[in-house]
Amino acid sequence: MKVKNSKPKVIGNPYKYLENAKMILEEKAKREGNYYKYRKYVRMAGHIAWAGVLLALDYLMEKYNVKFKGRMDVNKYSEFISKINKKILKDFNSAYNYLHLLMGYDGDLHINTSKTGLELAKKIIDWVAKQVEFIEE
Repeated sequence: MKVKNSKPKVIGNPYKYLENAKMILEEKAKREGNYYKYRKYVRMAGHIAWAGVLLALDYLMEKYNVKFKGRMDVNKYSEFISKINKKILKDFNSAYNYLHLLMGYDGDLHINTSKTGLELAKKIIDWVAKQVEFIEE
């Protein structure tokens, strides 16, 4: 009897990642005027939102049957997006800067940084959602 090798499907809802990131900012980062109080939670929210963006793109890459060898990095995602939609590529590059670098690594405490990052994430995830259906866990 032969066992058919099948690639595991991407599972998870990128919108849940966004909701979790927003919840962390609202409940744990503690807004004080135009800034958050706790850098640790801003970083956490940035990483979670960025993971949601990448998860959404994984769904799209699966739809297009795109396979890369080795570990995925931001350049491989950029290369994939550039073949489909240059406007979304600009949003992706900005989302990388806001979510991954400014929030995730630097822990930028300004409210507008997080707001812009989450808006970009939602725009990318919405774009993907028009093309694929997210599989719930």
